[in-house]
Amino acid sequence: MKSFTGWLMLGFIALTCGLHAAGEAAAPVVGLRKSSDAAEVERLIASAHKLPVQRRIEFVSKYLIGRHYHPATKKRIKKQRKPVKKVEASNARPLPVNILPTSMTFLDCMTYVEHVLALAASTKPAYQEEFLCRLIDIMYDAGGQPLMNHHRNHFTSLWGDINEQKGYLTNIARSHPLALSRELYLNRVGDNRTFYVEDRFMIAEKPQLMWYFPRTVILEKKAPLFSGDVVALVTDKEGLDVTHMGFFIEKKNKRFLRHASLKLNRIVDQDFEQYLRDNKQVGGLMVFRPLLNSPAPYKYSFKLIE
Repeated sequence: MKSFTGWLMLGFIALTCGLHAAGEAAAPVVGLRKSSDAAEVERLIASAHKLPVQRRIEFVSKYLIGRHYHPATKKRIKKQRKPVKKVEASNARPLPVNILPTSMTFLDCMTYVEHVLALAASTKPAYQEEFLCRLIDIMYDAGGQPLMNHHRNHFTSLWGDINEQKGYLTNIARSHPLALSRELYLNRVGDNRTFYVEDRFMIAEKPQLMWYFPRTVILEKKAPLFSGDVVALVTDKEGLDVTHMGFFIEKKNKRFLRHASLKLNRIVDQDFEQYLRDNKQVGGLMVFRPLLNSPAPYKYSFKLIE
């Protein structure tokens, strides 16, 4: 058996996500950057565990206010402003996920929402065995298989559908009398591609149906929003469903958008209606209510990348 030092020389330590009975296939392995997140995550789960669902979302999302916007996402968005010629592909060489995108220090709008949901959905304060497996379950639709880039739920409408099926959320706008629906092909944007340049394997084969409340319904306060709801800002850009997401928060009769702001470079609370008025390009909001009724997620193991 190799010594502990020997394993370090190989560049990683295997961390098992859950126990496996004899005869079961080994859990897929995912790379994980070395960090000090474990103790903080476990304290937060323990503090939030006994609260009701919506209060849990409010509590956890508030705890992360002030954390910085992820610099890698900021850099990628800057690159996307330049038109890139679309390349059609058919998953000939799917890209593996070498490192799980998790951090309690740096978050973008989507990973902020995902980390909050994973923390709030965790049933025990265990970083590897519970939290990281929940996070993978929310971020990816891999079915317990090794993680690939095309398993990532990049687009919010599809992300919402998958996490509704898993029991994490319910789509409040679907079939609501004040809501609208739109059918679109995700990530098909002709020669003016503005989304993930590296995701040439994400070309959608089938159209996506999305439901949302129009801008006027939101501003007139007719949409049934509850504090703690996940809200996503709808766009009419070809091939793209939303441009941003966060949480609707109501406190002391005031309404806020709690989100990871690219412009302010951190997680903040901003006046909800004023934010929509200032961003006239927003066509409406998708609304997902956290349920956190998902069964235990698939198990994964992790190797620490030094």
